[in-house]
Amino acid sequence: MNQISSLTENLSSKFAFYLCQSKDKSSEEFAILKYGIFTFLHISIATIITIVFGILTNTLFEMIVISLIGALMKRNSGGVHCSSPNRCLLAGIIVAYIFTLIGKSVIDMKHEYIYIICAIALIHSFIILYKKCPVPCENKPLKKEETRKRLRKNAFSIYSICIILFISNILLNSIYFIYNLNSIVLYMILGLYVQALSLTNIGSEFILFLDKALLKLKI
Repeated sequence: MNQISSLTENLSSKFAFYLCQSKDKSSEEFAILKYGIFTFLHISIATIITIVFGILTNTLFEMIVISLIGALMKRNSGGVHCSSPNRCLLAGIIVAYIFTLIGKSVIDMKHEYIYIICAIALIHSFIILYKKCPVPCENKPLKKEETRKRLRKNAFSIYSICIILFISNILLNSIYFIYNLNSIVLYMILGLYVQALSLTNIGSEFILFLDKALLKLKI
């Protein structure tokens, strides 16, 4: 993983230098380009690793949905980060896989229980987001009120989509007597809930625990 990080860092510097008009590595333009390229490369690598892990564990669909919704929420709700991009990636995969296994257990339950579990997750997510979103961090201090409002609005927009899909699914299933919660809705709600929980003290402590564990493994 350290080799991947070094490779990403080197590629980011080379591409940024190539695109930078001033050819000055100390310039703001170079720093912005390098950060943007590094982020793009890191997201691409994270996507590939997540897909490979999903294929190997036969959880590709679930991992992608949970990771995607979790990442979208993370971007807007903020929260704790691991001490390196590599550990952030691995911690994200571990957490997504845990909730994938939870989802696989839930999906086999009676439809009434599935609806209740999803409703509880949505209500708890709303409470957490209402109280805490967005949560600042060292890399994103969120000092501007305008930025905070925009991120909060975006986070609740994603939440609203999950609510609408959940209610629509229940209504359609009731009308057509098909008692089966669409799996994509379930895993979207789990992805939302994962990120909401990470904003809590317990969730943050768990992420930091994973960070320390991975650090001890020299990852």
